[in-house]
Amino acid sequence: MSNNPLGEHSPNPSKYDPGILYPIPRWSARSLLDVESKVMMYGFDHWRAYELSWLNSKGKPIVAVAELFFDVDSENIVESKSLKLYLNSLNQERFPDSKGVAEVIANDLSVASKSKVRIEIHALDAQSQHTKTRNSGKLIDSLDVEILSDEPDEGLLKNEGDLILDETLFTDLFRSNCPVTGAPDWASVLVRYTGMKINESQLLAYLCSFRHHQGYHEECAERIFRDIMQRCEPEELTLTMNYLRRGGIEINVYRSSKPLSGGELEPRLIRQ
Repeated sequence: MSNNPLGEHSPNPSKYDPGILYPIPRWSARSLLDVESKVMMYGFDHWRAYELSWLNSKGKPIVAVAELFFDVDSENIVESKSLKLYLNSLNQERFPDSKGVAEVIANDLSVASKSKVRIEIHALDAQSQHTKTRNSGKLIDSLDVEILSDEPDEGLLKNEGDLILDETLFTDLFRSNCPVTGAPDWASVLVRYTGMKINESQLLAYLCSFRHHQGYHEECAERIFRDIMQRCEPEELTLTMNYLRRGGIEINVYRSSKPLSGGELEPRLIRQ
């Protein structure tokens, strides 16, 4: 396996090279969180790549957006900069149509992640690429909370009582940091649950406590999912983290207490 290209100078590839892809085992972060022994977790990782381009049979450049779906149980995730470089390696390759491009990418990512990866390719004017200003649910960002913790603190999470309800809460204030470069990663976080009322101020304070935390997108999502499940004990919980685009790639992480098919995508937000 090649060295992690993140944080290092990497020349733009001049020809197709699937060897650029850098897999990162999921087990390393999950073993530290002890997620698999503590909570039942389903979900998937949904990536959008905005810098996909190749040549048609006549050498004319084609530009499109790719949607990539990784299963939560894949052995590896793929480091995002390596994916960017890999996609760039397709820039000078000729394909008769987008189907051929999709087949190549899906095969290479399936090999790297050691799990089947689904891919959809869209023209830039496709309806699916339209954005939405807000998530559906209750925005909690206006709450007047004091942030005292500069590391994730699950002890902040608590319920308000024994009222059973269905609720969707979300915030645009989340920030964590890349564990390799230290660069900030911004996200909108959506919490949809059934169960005892979760204290909104405490939830916001908890999510804001990640501001100095260094962790990959998937690790942050699984830590949050675990902590809410253990501290608040909802009957059902679905967590969505819509990360802002970096390097032409946007990552959306879905984790749930119930199986997800991949058809439950939240709309693309204006920040993305």
